[in-house]
Amino acid sequence: MNKTFTIQTLGCKVNQYESEAIAWRLKKSGFSPKNQNASYAIINTCTVTQKAGMQSRQLIRQTIRKHPDATIIVTGCHAQISPKDIQDIQGVHWIVGHAYKHELPQRIQNHALPQKRNSQQILISDILHHTTYDHMPLDSLQNRSRPTIKIQDGCNAFCSYCIVPYARGPSRSLSQNNVVDMVKRFRDNRYQEVILTGIHLGMYGHDLSPPIQLTHLLNKILQIHDCPRIRLSSIEPLEITDDLIQMIKESPKMCHHLHIPLQSGDDNTLKQMNRHYTPGFFYDLIHKIHASIPDIAIGIDVLIGFPTETQQAFENTLSLLDNVPACYFHVFPFSLREGTGIAKQKIKLDIQTIKTRAKMIRDLGGQKRINFYQSSIGQKQWVIVESSDSSQSHGLTGNYIPVKIPGSFHKNDMIHVQLKGAASVNEMRGELI
Repeated sequence: MNKTFTIQTLGCKVNQYESEAIAWRLKKSGFSPKNQNASYAIINTCTVTQKAGMQSRQLIRQTIRKHPDATIIVTGCHAQISPKDIQDIQGVHWIVGHAYKHELPQRIQNHALPQKRNSQQILISDILHHTTYDHMPLDSLQNRSRPTIKIQDGCNAFCSYCIVPYARGPSRSLSQNNVVDMVKRFRDNRYQEVILTGIHLGMYGHDLSPPIQLTHLLNKILQIHDCPRIRLSSIEPLEITDDLIQMIKESPKMCHHLHIPLQSGDDNTLKQMNRHYTPGFFYDLIHKIHASIPDIAIGIDVLIGFPTETQQAFENTLSLLDNVPACYFHVFPFSLREGTGIAKQKIKLDIQTIKTRAKMIRDLGGQKRINFYQSSIGQKQWVIVESSDSSQSHGLTGNYIPVKIPGSFHKNDMIHVQLKGAASVNEMRGELI
């Protein structure tokens, strides 16, 4: 048997982590990655927007053409939500939902996948009733220098526009001991930073027995000898506690970086979205974080074109974003997802209005990034090297600034630099201290 595989991924850091874990386990079982004509081709899909679903189907078809003799396996959120759309694609052999994703390496190793070209099997369960955390361990990466650990899965929030709870199921947490063990594994393999991620990260530990808070886990991690630096992925505003802010401020191992979803700066729109905070709360929170940690990088998610978003609601969002000390925005045009709370809303904004509003937010975000970089000139920061050639290296600071440094360094080296100015729109120059 030709023990080769390829795995391609769309979507979030959680999907990326799961693909890395599948690939790692396959390689440990004697399989080799192959870019053309692999014997197994896995597509890990996304469904967060209509466009993501379309891109997932395009990638499936491209993969079938590139690997004509492969057993084609489709997994991920689009497989979970829309298996019928994938069934209709000629050449797909397995459609695997989230409850079975962690079994894929073992099933492939056991040759449990169908070999007949016209056969198709579907492994999909009701993920809304899935209450166990399916651990997919991992201790090294193929190419990346900053590993992610998925410590939580699922979401209980059910924001009215969001399909993710229906794709991922209820909130479930990886045990403290397993998280600590994985951090130690990455430390032992010379990784200098670990990113903690989840579908709803701030809910980590609420389902454990006894329940714990995210800060309890962080305290446990920070006690690890020679702990790597720790970065948090996206975390909801209501879950950023004073204890968490203090921990980020005081621990040299905690990255000065938070990514916080706002979605809208309009009170009525937030209520329609089923998000349980006000624009005033968000404004005060961002200023409190910045006052406590002046060099922190704060990124913000914004959803533009929600069906009930009036011109005034948009202007309220733009004004709020203009008046908070953030350094970048992730802007998402609204995408109607069948099955969500807002799906039956008849009001719909035209595409050009959404594009115009999104551009205004992106332009403001670009200016915020420039301002943040300018305010960082002269700072001394530790940079993790992510790539290097014979004359220069590129890396990332704890507060999320890409830096170009003269000289050649090894990948994963941690070097001390002083920030000197802009190297480009998206990168600063650093000088070795």
